[in-house]
Amino acid sequence: GMVGRFDPLKDHENLLNALAIIKSNGVDFCCVLAGRGLDQNNTQLMVWLAEHNLTSEVRLLGQRTDIPDVMNALDVHVLSSSSEAFPNVVAEAMACGTPVVTTNVGDAALIVGEMGWVVPPKDPKALADALLQSRSAMFDRSAWQARCTAVRQRVETHFSLERMIENYHLAWNLVTE
Repeated sequence: GMVGRFDPLKDHENLLNALAIIKSNGVDFCCVLAGRGLDQNNTQLMVWLAEHNLTSEVRLLGQRTDIPDVMNALDVHVLSSSSEAFPNVVAEAMACGTPVVTTNVGDAALIVGEMGWVVPPKDPKALADALLQSRSAMFDRSAWQARCTAVRQRVETHFSLERMIENYHLAWNLVTE
């Protein structure tokens, strides 16, 4: 699934193109989309879903107040953006123990490190391949559980509030020395 408002930079069309490739390979899946504008009232989104015959596979949750619950329910979080700075949603998913497939935008690759799958933006074939790789990885339940634990630990180690404060102090000390 993917959490993020409907916005051209989030490139939901890229995700839907990737999902269409996956469906054409005969793979069964369910993808949830949560965020502002991700509901049946979004005419553009409904057109794309119909064009790709994905109305049965994609669940539109709209804007939610229970995002941690949504992220904990996902097997994999996907970020299909064409541009980002520091995509908080990637770190948030990982903090929930949810592995991530992401496009290589902003700091996304830095956040996931070796724990996730990183593909070029605007490349639905690469995104589909990474999603299929993540799906295959789930079949080894013990390795998958270890990955889920590792993604949470990575965020705690590198991107926690404490770590951020520590890095600010280091930067301020360099400036004042």
